[in-house]
Amino acid sequence: MNTSASVSTSPSSPPTITNPISTLNQDKIEPDADAIKMFCGQIPRNMQESELREMFEQFGPVFQLNVLRDKQTGESKGCCFVTFYTRKAALDAQNALHNLRTLNGSHHPIQMKPADTENRNGIKRKIKIF
Repeated sequence: MNTSASVSTSPSSPPTITNPISTLNQDKIEPDADAIKMFCGQIPRNMQESELREMFEQFGPVFQLNVLRDKQTGESKGCCFVTFYTRKAALDAQNALHNLRTLNGSHHPIQMKPADTENRNGIKRKIKIF
């Protein structure tokens, strides 16, 4: 990571410091420890990843978005996984979308719930897909 800063001066103005790292809101590299990976189904197959990201970012910054695709054709399977930086953003999205919002090109409302890799009853589960 480059943390060097540069200082520029001119005779008529005070020195200014430019730093590649934002001091106001440093970009988070990892989500909060209690962040939730969410499964989202009933997504139109023709919906672009950028459109999905825009929709989800209404609730908070998105750490990761993974659209499930057919291995042979690369076509969307109509579902995705989304991880927000904060647990609150994930729960806000779920409360606003799950069984409430139907996207153009879909006949059923969005299904949004914690992914199966999340803790359930204190046991860490992970489904293997072969």
